[in-house]
Amino acid sequence: MAVEEITAQQLESEIIRGQDIAIVDVRPAGEVASWSIDPDAAPFINVPADAVTAETDVAMKAITAVASNGTKVRLICNRGRASLRAAEALNEHGLACASVTGGMIAWSRLLALRPVDIGTDTTVIQFMREARGCLSYLVEADGEALVVDPAPAIEVYVAAARSLGAQITHVLDSHIHADHLSGARSLADREGAQLHVGAPALLRGLQYADRVRPLGDGDRLEVGTADLRVLSLPGHTSDNVGVLIDGRAMICGDSLFADSVARPDLEAGDAGAGDAARTLYNTLHERILSHGDETILLPCHYPGGRRDGPVAPTLSEVKRDVADFLELDCETFASEAVAEMPPRPANYLNIIAVNLGAESGPDVGGLEVGANSCAAR
Repeated sequence: MAVEEITAQQLESEIIRGQDIAIVDVRPAGEVASWSIDPDAAPFINVPADAVTAETDVAMKAITAVASNGTKVRLICNRGRASLRAAEALNEHGLACASVTGGMIAWSRLLALRPVDIGTDTTVIQFMREARGCLSYLVEADGEALVVDPAPAIEVYVAAARSLGAQITHVLDSHIHADHLSGARSLADREGAQLHVGAPALLRGLQYADRVRPLGDGDRLEVGTADLRVLSLPGHTSDNVGVLIDGRAMICGDSLFADSVARPDLEAGDAGAGDAARTLYNTLHERILSHGDETILLPCHYPGGRRDGPVAPTLSEVKRDVADFLELDCETFASEAVAEMPPRPANYLNIIAVNLGAESGPDVGGLEVGANSCAAR
């Protein structure tokens, strides 16, 4: 009997609807510890695929301890291969279960939409990649829309724009990303939109410079009646830019997060991380925190996981929650930012190369594994 397979979207729908399911992650324990479906989403257990196939009866006892009678068992791995093999073994021993096609890679591409009320007529939607902690945005006014930092699953942005009766006219990558693949070029091509990057990205070896309109500090983006002003926000990278929306909310790329600050080494490397951290310090204090305390911060990363609402704190809240970094002097900030950095994102050099325009092979989607680690901690 063939093993049942479900898509990542079907699994997400089962979780949202509160169906009686149990998730069995069959990857090695170390991989699960660094990156997994939120264990609070449903009953969850890690049983590596090799253990399932070698000692199936023992694995079944562990799984049934968290899956009561009638519970649907869902197996997931990185790509859907090991989970399919494990599901076959369990099915042969009488435990009905399904394998998630595409595994965690497919799961990581799912986007959840969260509207953000900024107190003006401009519509702002935040898109959350819960599996990777990435945030992207659609800003709409008068039937025109800007998308910032789109993920590869571009049809979600197209559908959101259409639901608003809008056309995507501008697409912006806030910087050359190191932790995830950009969907900006694909989305701009799909919609016939103008593609943007921060002007310093041209100095990083951008291979599609002829297709972009580079942006500098103070430039304006024409999207209906929305007041969209570009802010140069270097530090995490030299090309990081943000967008101030109607003077009320700030998409800030990777510079300041709700709970931390950006790491300074993904472009600069170890040798240049200290200087980049000093640049980031000046960016934070002179170009972000200088705005009013009620300005809404719209970061492009968060720790990941399921959230009922958007990640959209005020600057006052961020000053309180990130005080351990933001109240330091410049030299101490630089020293601590460099000292507290986690391991660099998996495959980050290859991801940067693809986002700069290098030829992408058939398995390019496999580069997006592991949690993002673009924060200093």
